[in-house]
Amino acid sequence: LEKNPLSDAVRERFQAEIKSLRRRLEEVTGEQPPEGIQTSTREVDPEKLHQRLKDTFKEQISFFREGVYLISGFKIDMLFDKAGTPYFKVRSVYGEREEDSLVFYWPKGVKQPASLDLGATEFAKVLSTTDSYKYLTKFDSMPAFMASTQLSLFEKCTFVVQTK
Repeated sequence: LEKNPLSDAVRERFQAEIKSLRRRLEEVTGEQPPEGIQTSTREVDPEKLHQRLKDTFKEQISFFREGVYLISGFKIDMLFDKAGTPYFKVRSVYGEREEDSLVFYWPKGVKQPASLDLGATEFAKVLSTTDSYKYLTKFDSMPAFMASTQLSLFEKCTFVVQTK
């Protein structure tokens, strides 16, 4: 961990924050902080720092996932196959059943693919008979396919109350 750039950046950020807080404490109280408080980078416990980073990343990922769900209406879980290749299980907030999900596979051996591969789930088979599927086959557009699918599901499970 000695030469880890992320650890160094976090350590520098914490040191700057500590200095800022010391100055602020000095301004508010008019006193110097107790001498027992040290800000040396050697005082940082790598295991505690690592745990803090893990907790922070976990919290940020949770916020991100919830934000994606609230914005797009899709719950996306990233899973890994036996070889360690990621794939994504996608469920719509408007899906009729919990098992109505799509699976997208990361192409093997490709670091930055142009698109993901749609898995042959039961729900994908049903969608392959809809107009939404044309966005994949005719236009090769995963975003258009997903948007059309979401709108179709929304229209199926909601109704518009007409007012006079």
